[in-house]
Amino acid sequence: MQMSNDFYGRVDSKRRRLMVKRFLAGGALAMVSFWALAASDAYTQHDVLQCGGVDVELVSSCRSVAVAMGEDQLLPVCSDQTININGKVLRRDVGQVSQLTTDGKSTQMLANVVVAMACIKGTKGSLVFIGGYGGCGACPEWFGYYSTAGELVSYSYSNTVRSFGSKGSRRELIKAYGVTAKALLEQGSDAKRITYGQP
Repeated sequence: MQMSNDFYGRVDSKRRRLMVKRFLAGGALAMVSFWALAASDAYTQHDVLQCGGVDVELVSSCRSVAVAMGEDQLLPVCSDQTININGKVLRRDVGQVSQLTTDGKSTQMLANVVVAMACIKGTKGSLVFIGGYGGCGACPEWFGYYSTAGELVSYSYSNTVRSFGSKGSRRELIKAYGVTAKALLEQGSDAKRITYGQP
């Protein structure tokens, strides 16, 4: 008995649909496995400081790989950092840089990471100090002062040659908060140094 072309067409159609389903399922599984593998070295780090009765939290999204030797900016490999003060989530405008990392990949990461936090107490209020490092001798450094209300009141982002942005002055901080010039320069002995790789 001879089967019709319509029957064989239906069989072929079912086979094609089954093959497509298997292909898509396999592809989805491969993608999930790839992303799980790619994210396996990612971690989120929380560094907390108390200042003027409020919690200041630095939240860093980083990877446990390192920048390869010979690259321009030897920094912790972090893609994002927020400074959370009094319910406000703040970010520094430091941009990103592409660096080769020890896993052999070119990675987009912050061009400047926070290396210190401190609370500077004055007679009229307290200031949160945030210090950032660019990973090389000629790279710009970032020095910022926030009020305990979460306002960036003064900052300087510069190297010895060029300014990448600034606001306010030390003189204005001394007058407004009753802090000393020495405290602004030294950030106090209780400054919290940020060590990366502490999930």
